[in-house]
Amino acid sequence: MPRVTVNVPSVQTSVLDDGQGRPTLLIHGTSSSAEMGWAALLPRLSAKRRCLAFDMLGSGETEDHGQAISLDVLVAQAVATAGLAPDGEIDIVGYSLGAVVAAGAAAAMPDRVRRLVLLGGWAQTDARMRLQFDLWAGLSRTDKRQLARLLLVNGLSEQFFQLSPPEVIAVSLDRFTGLLAEGGARQAELDATVNIRALLPKIQAQTLVIAMQQDRLVPPEHCRELADGIAGARFESLDCGHLVMLEQPEALLDLIERHLDA
Repeated sequence: MPRVTVNVPSVQTSVLDDGQGRPTLLIHGTSSSAEMGWAALLPRLSAKRRCLAFDMLGSGETEDHGQAISLDVLVAQAVATAGLAPDGEIDIVGYSLGAVVAAGAAAAMPDRVRRLVLLGGWAQTDARMRLQFDLWAGLSRTDKRQLARLLLVNGLSEQFFQLSPPEVIAVSLDRFTGLLAEGGARQAELDATVNIRALLPKIQAQTLVIAMQQDRLVPPEHCRELADGIAGARFESLDCGHLVMLEQPEALLDLIERHLDA
């Protein structure tokens, strides 16, 4: 898949650049990467739009010197990636931490961002989520297989486990463990400090917020708060866990494409 590089101060950002049409930024979540995070959606999305999916600091092929990760740096990566398509409006789709970054980018570029999709995002980290992200960061440094177990147990719905044979779950665990980003601990440390409530009124894009009804990583009430903070935002939900790409990729694609194509 074609890649390009954009420069942010101290960060050379690697970007997947695929498809033609309206530019659409895709921003992945914690411990993921552009390639891992959007593998299930990119073929269909890129069939009729130019998809620009960057590896956030700590992930994928983006240059990483081990520095602390701030929301400002990730938003700067998003803005720089948008600069690959300098003319006209853009759309942004963000997942989990990527939804937080997407909201920040839309607030930073209110005149450029036409449509915005925030999937499994949140406005402010609460005490329970802070403890969760602290655990995530610790396991990312010490035992990625245990981290993968934690994420699967809390990120998938009850029906996924009921319907999946043990060998499918074992394969998912092996694959997930091997794909976790090296910089995931620093990304999770950022997750533990998120507060973007003051940015939400600055967003002018037509916004769709999608929650997962059985999400234990980012419970749906956090998505609802995100939608309530953005003028005119529409709220939808899917009956699955946080790892919606594994459970309901087609239903998710339908929601995203209806919003982007309206």
